[in-house]
Amino acid sequence: MEEFHTREVDRRRLDDDLTVLRWRTERLLALGYTRRDAASLASSRVDIHDVERLIARGCPLDTAVRIAA
Repeated sequence: MEEFHTREVDRRRLDDDLTVLRWRTERLLALGYTRRDAASLASSRVDIHDVERLIARGCPLDTAVRIAA
């Protein structure tokens, strides 16, 4: 029974991770990044909110990522 519980916890954690990854990718796509760049950045440690703020202030996409990284 404990093994089942462990698998369920792992599955939920994976679901949560995928949900966050999907959200990050969608936000980056909405900001104008290509699908390839958005997918790569979504799985990085870049702070999406910082990127959004920088772009809203007129920062170019590539520069925003370098600053937020």
